[in-house]
Amino acid sequence: MKAAIRLLTEIGVEYIKRFWIILLSALVLISIAGALSAKTIHDHYVRYKLVPAEELQAACDNMAALTQYRFNLKSGFIVEQREEVISQVEGEKAEGNTHIKGEMVNTPVDIYYIDRTIYNYDSFANKWLVIDSDTSNCEELLISELSPLSNFRLKSLGEVQKIGFEKVDGTECLVVSCQPTVESQLLESMWKEFDYQFWVDYHNNLIKRATLTAKNQQNDNTSLQLNVNFYDFDQKIEIKPPVSS
Repeated sequence: MKAAIRLLTEIGVEYIKRFWIILLSALVLISIAGALSAKTIHDHYVRYKLVPAEELQAACDNMAALTQYRFNLKSGFIVEQREEVISQVEGEKAEGNTHIKGEMVNTPVDIYYIDRTIYNYDSFANKWLVIDSDTSNCEELLISELSPLSNFRLKSLGEVQKIGFEKVDGTECLVVSCQPTVESQLLESMWKEFDYQFWVDYHNNLIKRATLTAKNQQNDNTSLQLNVNFYDFDQKIEIKPPVSS
């Protein structure tokens, strides 16, 4: 009899333990679900409140003020529906200095622009060529690869349209498009009908990705395509002159 009572007692204690474990687990799950639901509602509210033109303008202003960042860029032409890649480079900028490395017109390039001096690696001669410049705007007079943001300086945004949302490097971005007027005389002299898309990190008001397409001024069958990704915003980047071999 005592053994039976002890057995029933043990079963009862085990049942109570399991009951409390199940109850606590359920409460934890309910709490997590509630938190996730609240976050989802908050995220939807934040998205709903976004004004595309304001978000893009704030991001453009912040990008213009950046002193350090990294990027990768691809540019090319579409000629009679045939793609021709002009450049594909990775680069970094720090306090007015720039370093890019990759390919341009199927030729390897490794270029530094430091304190108004250009260091260009000549792969055929296996040495660095040093070119001094007395022009403060030398970087702007060179190639857009040295100054990717120069392609995205806009006089007027025009109508900004919301396309949707997409993650870039794990960050959710607001995707917008516009057909603005541009500040670049180089772009205006050769191209027309500019069509931009921007992936705006609306949490930090920065541009994570941007694309540009435009038609040639003389030939509508030739178009420009430019794609840039930006990252490592205001990270510590040190660009030093290359060591001559």
